[in-house]
Amino acid sequence: MTIIYSKKRFPPPPYDTEVEDMLYYRLLYSGDHDLIFPRARSIQTTERVIRRSRPGLHRRGRSTDIKITSEHQYIVVNFASLVAEVPADLINRALGNVSADVETGPELEFVSGVVTASKPNDKIWAAVTQHQVDGLIAYRIRRSANGKVWFEWLLGDRYFPHEDGNGADLAWIEEWDDGKGGKLKFLRVERQLLSDDGLAIQQMVFKMDGDAVGDQIDTEQYAATYEIEIPEDETLKDVSELLCGFVVNDETLLHPRGRSALRNIDTIQEEINWTITRDSIVFDKHGKPKLAIPRALWDTVANQNQRDYGARFVRGADLEVVSFDEKTGAVPQYIVWDAKTEQSFEHVNRLIRYMLAVSKTSIQAAGMENAKGDTGIALLYLWIQSVIKADAIKGKFDVAIKDAIRKCMLLENALGSADLKPVNPVIEWGDMLPKAESEKDTEETNKYEKGVQSLETTVRKLHPDWSEDAIAAEIQKIQDEKAVDSLNPTYVQPPRVTV
Repeated sequence: MTIIYSKKRFPPPPYDTEVEDMLYYRLLYSGDHDLIFPRARSIQTTERVIRRSRPGLHRRGRSTDIKITSEHQYIVVNFASLVAEVPADLINRALGNVSADVETGPELEFVSGVVTASKPNDKIWAAVTQHQVDGLIAYRIRRSANGKVWFEWLLGDRYFPHEDGNGADLAWIEEWDDGKGGKLKFLRVERQLLSDDGLAIQQMVFKMDGDAVGDQIDTEQYAATYEIEIPEDETLKDVSELLCGFVVNDETLLHPRGRSALRNIDTIQEEINWTITRDSIVFDKHGKPKLAIPRALWDTVANQNQRDYGARFVRGADLEVVSFDEKTGAVPQYIVWDAKTEQSFEHVNRLIRYMLAVSKTSIQAAGMENAKGDTGIALLYLWIQSVIKADAIKGKFDVAIKDAIRKCMLLENALGSADLKPVNPVIEWGDMLPKAESEKDTEETNKYEKGVQSLETTVRKLHPDWSEDAIAAEIQKIQDEKAVDSLNPTYVQPPRVTV
């Protein structure tokens, strides 16, 4: 069953509620809390206007009104971003080399080209972070006119699978200037649909009016009008699976499309912001020194302003030069209020710890406690909660990257007339947490000496930034030195025998 867009609202149901949740959590992650939290909107600028009763006294170019403005800043200490980024930091550090599961052959060269074009190591951080925020991230396979094949990550609100499981739509909105200072909106849809003939890929374009989708328009005419390239519709024979997919986060039977990692911490985040903002308002209001002046001096300045401006008030600038009461000795003095806010700070600290516990984030990752370990194992136990969470996410992305590269082989076989064996590549994952160089060298060397790891893997792990040629040269040097050391210059005579 396909999705109908024309004369409907976008996004289509039942995905509209999921997209709405994604937009909410994106605002939470980006720190735009004044758009989602009610108490943030209550911190507004207040303005008091004093009207001059004698407007003829104002100078040319100056307003006849005096505006006194007071503003309180809503403070955002966004721990929600940390919750999403810690797994991305750990997985980004762990992702290593991606290669075909063969030593030689066309598959090895093709996978190398796909990895070079797709740049999974460069884009894994952004993909994992968006996956945590949205609860879903998609990917699709692409092929250019010159034969380059790659896969790319897509936002979850652009991926709409069909209910029957035989298709999926990749839909997004494009905007163009109308030449009158406005915008024209169009809905682009790439539909992939499985049938008995293979995989059909169709491109569609619809007009849009706000959130409502209008009639479908000609794709070729749209591409020519705005000078963009849109692939032609085609059917890939012998392709029995979709050339796209998705990775979900914390899915359940009730939420098969996943849930955001920020879903349980938004109210805690608001309370943290509000507590800190409230303390800031207190400090701003009472923390600054207040100038206390005798009543007679205040009346003198206020009466002068009444004559000049038509209202009784006293400004700070009016008191830069003041009079001294010689009879009573009354002089202006500063009053400072000492605010006690230890309980507020303890409350914020408890809220942060609650947030980290709910989101499965270690306290050390947030910098709340010392995160130094004497060894890599000690550091692992300090970060164990975040590492366990990141390791589960890593397993999903390991499957997704392998599946995406295998689908690249399917597309190349269908369009490039290649004869590749579509198998999953090999992904090398390293440690998520840093180790001392000496500790790392000892571990890798012991693996090699005990015969559980090859020389190539050992050199690659010890020097992850080396090129393939440098790794091959280092392996050859080691093998040559071993060959020289194995030569025995002492000739041993054979034992004597009696014939």
